[in-house]
Amino acid sequence: MRLTVRPDRLVAGGEAMARDDDGRVVFIRGALPGELVEVEVSLAKKDFAKGTVAEVIEPSDDRIDPQCYHRRMGCGGCGWMHIDAYAQLEAKTEIVRESLRRIARIDPDVVEGIVDMGASGEPFRYRTTIRVVGGPDGGLGFREEGSDTVVSVNSCEVAVQQLSDLLPLLTIQPGVEVTLRASVDTGGITARWAKPKGKAGTGLVSGIPEDVHIGDRGFLTEVVDGVTLRVSAGSFFQSGVGAAEMLVDAVRRAAPEAATAQHAVDAYGGVGLFAATVLAGASKVTVLEQSKSSCFDAEHNLAGRDAAVIRGEVGNWAASDEQPVDLVIADPARSGLGKPGVAALVTASPAPIVLINCDPVSLARDVTLLAEHGYHPERVEVLDIFPQTHHVETVTRFVVR
Repeated sequence: MRLTVRPDRLVAGGEAMARDDDGRVVFIRGALPGELVEVEVSLAKKDFAKGTVAEVIEPSDDRIDPQCYHRRMGCGGCGWMHIDAYAQLEAKTEIVRESLRRIARIDPDVVEGIVDMGASGEPFRYRTTIRVVGGPDGGLGFREEGSDTVVSVNSCEVAVQQLSDLLPLLTIQPGVEVTLRASVDTGGITARWAKPKGKAGTGLVSGIPEDVHIGDRGFLTEVVDGVTLRVSAGSFFQSGVGAAEMLVDAVRRAAPEAATAQHAVDAYGGVGLFAATVLAGASKVTVLEQSKSSCFDAEHNLAGRDAAVIRGEVGNWAASDEQPVDLVIADPARSGLGKPGVAALVTASPAPIVLINCDPVSLARDVTLLAEHGYHPERVEVLDIFPQTHHVETVTRFVVR
């Protein structure tokens, strides 16, 4: 079944939204606002439909040809490579605004006043961590968009060069996922993978050069904001050093109090990125993190500081009355703070709270939850640290009023 429609916006998740002749909402992968497109419908319900662009009849001025051969062959890693780089940031900013208007139900005039379009990272060669999967022929690749099918690749336009150059050397058993990470500082590389159920533990991956550090115990060092950080293979890190630098700058703008804070909390702190940089001037810092690997790195990165690294769920943490908290920086997973995270952090009664979100829908949900405790967004800065994809990062300053 095919439809001809003209989308009017891009929505969270990266699809364009249109309405058919009957007024039904149609979500379209690969379309841009204002275009006239023919859509191959893959899912049709009474209230909505989903599909993929089959033909662009009238293209948008923001449409470009993807420069990556693998993307043109269906690789799903860079779903927005057909959109001009500046237009990607504009679209992401509008998606954030729409989420705040529609989900958080903030007055449109207020939204216009608090949401700022920030910066974009380099459009190519920025990713220092990628995850590839073994294909049916023993090669490797990335999954096709919206599918488990593996599109074979021998390079990657958004990965740093040393990772892209490594790809043709590897042989990976079908279905095995391998996470590769490279250091911009030293050029070192780590590789880690898990044994899938039903497969032997040997011979899953071959062709790895001898100087690559294999397994969770491997680690690299990176320099962010002039600070050297240890990052283990099993620890979370941003999409690249450029992304980490952009976030540090944005959080510093959102929390000028960081320079003189007596006690600051870095919640979901990972390897201590913000504790080691933005909060370098804080008298005391507490890092809350669930990952054992990340906690190990954070302790190393904050050695010599008055710092406590607490391993566990943020929602289970309780602030001490003996050590009042005057600033919280929180960088949760894609699902956001949620009720447990909000409840734990607001109990500490900090002002402000600076929240980093990587999903505009979870941001809107957290805005609603924080408002119940008197915290309201004062400024939302939108960053594009994942160019060529629909993923969007926000840094929001919440104050009590």
